Amino acid sequence: MSCKSFEGKAVIVTGSNSGIGEAIALLFARKGAMVTLCGRDEKRLEETLNKCIEVSGGASGRFVCVAGDVTEEKARKEIVAKTVETFGKLDVLVPNAGVCPSSSIVTDTEEMFDLIINTNLKAVYFLIQEALPYLEKTKGNVVCVSSSLTSHPLPVMEIYQMSKAGIDHLVRTLALSQAPKGIRVNGVNPTLVVSTRLFGRDETNRRMLSSLDEDFGKKHPLHGRASTVEEQAEVVVFLAGGGAGFVTGQSVTVDGGLCLGKRP
Repeated sequence: MSCKSFEGKAVIVTGSNSGIGEAIALLFARKGAMVTLCGRDEKRLEETLNKCIEVSGGASGRFVCVAGDVTEEKARKEIVAKTVETFGKLDVLVPNAGVCPSSSIVTDTEEMFDLIINTNLKAVYFLIQEALPYLEKTKGNVVCVSSSLTSHPLPVMEIYQMSKAGIDHLVRTLALSQAPKGIRVNGVNPTLVVSTRLFGRDETNRRMLSSLDEDFGKKHPLHGRASTVEEQAEVVVFLAGGGAGFVTGQSVTVDGGLCLGKRP
């Protein structure tokens, strides 16, 4: 894939103010894309914007920010409308925004259920719905961000894992329904990515991060560590590009071989 392989392409990346989403936005920026950055934290969104401008060589006109919560219909409409208004079209949608709070069926409330499902599944569904008319015009594509836990579950965070399993099946069903329009739909299923934005910044969570990286990270057969955000972003951008032009309905697990079993 050439350095400027997305030149002239308009891309939306939600949750692009941190973690995997920020890495995806930065990689698209490096490859010449026009990118709409979306997130709830305006300060962090501004920081991501500045990074995108820097890696693009100062091409500030290629980026626009939309601050808001994707669980709100108004925000979803604004994200798509602002993109089309600014760039004249939409080629790629990456509905990456999601939440992963610590939870268990023993203690979960309906409020927790609604938060996770509304953010990780409902918002993705209706953002794609909003974008489809524009993606049809460009024969564009969608790349969702799921989780490797959909195929190798843990005995915790049941709602989170259920929400991501819904994303996997959404990828398959939309790939079929949108194929006649020339729209591709794929997904990436990341393994553990150590991120302070995902787990928090207090001392307890810092210890949790260190433990995850040290213990769980070593279980990955390839490299014996957790994944980086950049490694996940590379697969997302590949699926969005012309090199994957005959790929649709696929959920690509990016887990360093963890799904294959324990290290020998």
